Parts: sequence; structure tokens; C-alpha cells
Amino acid sequence: MADTQPTGQQLEETPSRAGLKRDSLNLPRLAFIGLAYFSLAPVIYLNMGFMESDSGGPVMPFLFILITIAVLPTAISYALMNNRRPSAGSGYTWLWESTYPSVGLWLGWMMITTYVVVTALYPPAFGTFFNALLSYFNLTANTWTGVGGGIVAILVVGWLNHNNIKLSSLVIGILMVLEGTFIAAVAIVIVVKGGHLGHFSAAPFDPRAATLGFSGLSLAAIFAFLSIAGVDAVAPVAEESKTPRRLIPLATILVTLIAGVYWTLVSYGFAIAVPVKTVEGYVSSGQITPVLPITHSYIGGWAVLVPITGFTAALASFGAALYAASRITYALSREGFLNSYFKSLHPRFQTPWRAEAATLVVALVFLIGVSFWQGGPANAYAYLGEIFVFFVLILYMFVNLANLVYHARYQRSSFNWFLNGFIPVAGIAIDGYILYKGFFVSEISLPFKTGSSIVWFSVAWAVLGIVWTVWWTRRKHLASISLAVEV
Repeated sequence: MADTQPTGQQLEETPSRAGLKRDSLNLPRLAFIGLAYFSLAPVIYLNMGFMESDSGGPVMPFLFILITIAVLPTAISYALMNNRRPSAGSGYTWLWESTYPSVGLWLGWMMITTYVVVTALYPPAFGTFFNALLSYFNLTANTWTGVGGGIVAILVVGWLNHNNIKLSSLVIGILMVLEGTFIAAVAIVIVVKGGHLGHFSAAPFDPRAATLGFSGLSLAAIFAFLSIAGVDAVAPVAEESKTPRRLIPLATILVTLIAGVYWTLVSYGFAIAVPVKTVEGYVSSGQITPVLPITHSYIGGWAVLVPITGFTAALASFGAALYAASRITYALSREGFLNSYFKSLHPRFQTPWRAEAATLVVALVFLIGVSFWQGGPANAYAYLGEIFVFFVLILYMFVNLANLVYHARYQRSSFNWFLNGFIPVAGIAIDGYILYKGFFVSEISLPFKTGSSIVWFSVAWAVLGIVWTVWWTRRKHLASISLAVEV
């Protein structure tokens, strides 16, 4: 293969055309967006019940350590590719230029799906916390009230993200700090009191504590991966950041490590808080989040802050996810693969507000449809979360491939056997293994409504993406198209 730069790379030094508002995000704002996307508090609030009941053990800290280590190769690949080619299209752009345009275009389809689904996660999450607040005050909480709460979240985030990204990212950061501080404080109180055992225990770090064995750990790992699947969070806002080649890679690694360490430490407190059987009882009885009664048993009336910080956490994560969904939609639209309507920017704030609005409409449809199908917003959150993990694993595998192929083809002189060879191969192997064990072994064996439908729907949608790609390949000569360069 010729040792030449891809078309987009050749253009990197040319003047950029008008587009997204550049130099809007510094490192703290990027960290706010990244950590909010990781969903610090919602991970504990919403995933604890699923992780402990699926595994049959108090193994959240072990799973968070395992998954953080497992995702680091992908985080490194993201950091390296963001350094080489920062773009709102991120993986779509990298695969287009380093392999074949058709591969990149198909990945663009998968990325839009990934980010729209993760955006759609948070209205049900907000609705879940709204129902938790109603239940706390002994008021009626059902699917209708949860959907109503989710609609409120859509309206609030729609207004917030319609404004200047500097303002919205700052608000997201404040909300994220509030939620993270509260849940960490509760965990410290539990540890100081010794949990239900009255002393420290190593069981949360021992996989043998999972009584349901390897298959149970595999199912629980899906929710752990749902937590840590945010290494791509800041890549879509690269064109709006200051010195993106430096700050985006730094923010990628920084937020991944901070989130992993945070969850490992905080989840320990909740893992020893009550017996696993108690958590399973909360889940089977329809308790909206087991964290609420657990927190109430340790700090009394202050537990009302669980649903309140759940509101703020869901809004922060919702806003961060909407950035990603709207930017990849904008990137594909400006290249002519989606309706040109979506490439229009806000005349004042230079944000892709039309793409944001379209994503919010889809989130509303998912909120209503999946909540009623699955029997409530909490179940809708779990269902959509597992779909998200399916698509994000595929995205991560291809970004690792981009790291390997790009440096082998176009940066041979700087090819590093570890960073550009071992790391992406390890990332592909780990992500592929999680995809296989978590979905094509564990999920496919579950009932259609709650498990196997996730796999069948996801595979069908990926195949439809191939059809979409072939259709565009026949309409346009993809190899002749140079992707836009904005930074």
C-alpha cells in the first residue's frame, strides 16, 4: 500500500470553512461533558439492582475494575485518533479515511444509532427518579407519571442545549458535581458505619462472591460496560474545543480513569450496605431504585436527595449524550448522506440545533413506546441501555481498527508496536469477546421481550445499515469525496 496520507489528512492544514463554533470548550468543560456522559450517580442508582441480581453477589467494585481495565485500550485508540484527526464525525471519519469510504459510512449509521439510543436512555431515567420521589412521599407512581417526568426532561434539555455550548456545558458540570458529591458522601457514611457486616469485607472484589457464576457475571458486566462506555464522549465535540489535538486525547484518558476509580470506590460502600438478597428483594418487589431504601436506612430523611440528585444527574447525562448524537448527525448531513436540513446551525450559537431537535423527537417516541412495552421507565432504561451497549461495542471495535490501519498505512514512520499494534488488537479482542458473551450467548437465551429481542433488533438494524450504505455507494462515487475538515 502506498505510504501517503488520506485525502482528509492532506487537507488538515488548509483554512477551515465556517461551521461549529470553535474554541468554545476548554479542558474543564470537556471533562464536565465527559464525566456527565459517563453518568456518575445514575450508574449507582439505576445499575446496582441489575448488577447484583444478575450476578447474585456484591461484586460491583470487581466489575468496575475489570471493565475499566478492559476499556482502556479503546480509550487509548480514541486518544490517538483524536490527536491525528479531530472531527465531529470521529469514528465515521477515521474509518472512511483509513480503510474504505463505505466502511466509514456504515459506521456513521451505527454511530447515529449509538448516540440516539444513549440520548433516549435519559428521559426514562428522569422518569424513574420522578417516580421514586412520588413513592417516597407515598404518592401514586406508574408508567404514566414516569413518562410525564421524561417529557419534562426532554423540554428542559432541549432548552438548555439550544443555547451556547459554553453555558450548557457549565450547567452540566455543576449538576454533575452535585450528584457525584452526594452519592460519594453516602458511600462514605456506609463505610464508616461498616455496612450490614459491621466491618470491611473483601467480597466485593472477589468474583467468587457471584453465586450465579460466569453467566451471571457476563450479564452483570453488560451493565458495568454501560457505565464505562463513554470513552468516546468528547470526540464528537472536537471541532468546538480549544487545541483539540491536545485537549481531546487528554480529556478522553482523564475522564475514563476518573470515572473508573470513582465507581470502584463508591460502589464498595453500596456493595456492603445490605445483603444481596435484600437488593434482590427490592428489585423483585418493583422498588424503583434500591439505592433509595438503602440510603434511607443510613441517613434517614436526607434520602430524599436520591431522587433529587437523580433528576440533576439524568439531565446532565442527557445533555452530554445529545451533544454526541447531534454532532454525528450534523457531520453526516454536511457530507450529503442525510437531509441537508440537519447541517443547518443556529445563527447565533453555531450549534446543530435542528439535529438536536430531531434527536429529542426520537427520544420522546422511545420514552413512550419502550416504557409502555417494557412496563415502566426503569425497565425501558434497562432495555435501551443494553441496546446501546451492543452498538457501542461495535463502534469501539472499529475505532481500534482505525488506530491500527491508519498508522500502518499512513504513519509507518511513527508506527509503535504497542500503541498502534498491541493496543488496538487487544481492544478489538476484548470488545468482541464482551459482545459475543454478553449478547450472542447470554442475551439471546433470555425471553424475547426482555432479552433476545435486543439482539435480533440490533442485528436487523445493523444489516439495514449495510443496505443503506450500498444504496449510497451506488448513488455516489465515495472515493472521490473529501470529508470536511473543520479544525
